[in-house]
Amino acid sequence: MDYKFSHIGIPTTEDKDWDGYCEPGNFHYTDFAKDEYKVEYVKFDDHSTASEMVKTMPHVSYFVDSIEEAIEGRDVLGDIFSPAEGVRVVYINHLGSPVEFLEIKE
Repeated sequence: MDYKFSHIGIPTTEDKDWDGYCEPGNFHYTDFAKDEYKVEYVKFDDHSTASEMVKTMPHVSYFVDSIEEAIEGRDVLGDIFSPAEGVRVVYINHLGSPVEFLEIKE
């Protein structure tokens, strides 16, 4: 499995200049691709079903070729979801911290 760094995600309760809203995860986000340090801020709605770990702790994100392969034998935090066409996302618990896997199919 090849893991390519994507971004750092930081949960916040503050309002930002949001770039979008992820309906499946019920959160607002900034676009990490526009940030020189690849930082994404996320603000979860009260009714979000994301794990508390994901909602409260920063995460590191990696591009992967296969989410199924990446999560094999891992402690998965919730369901795989699709925030956009051709994009799939899932979080795992890695030694007490969330890690995001991001799969993009063109």
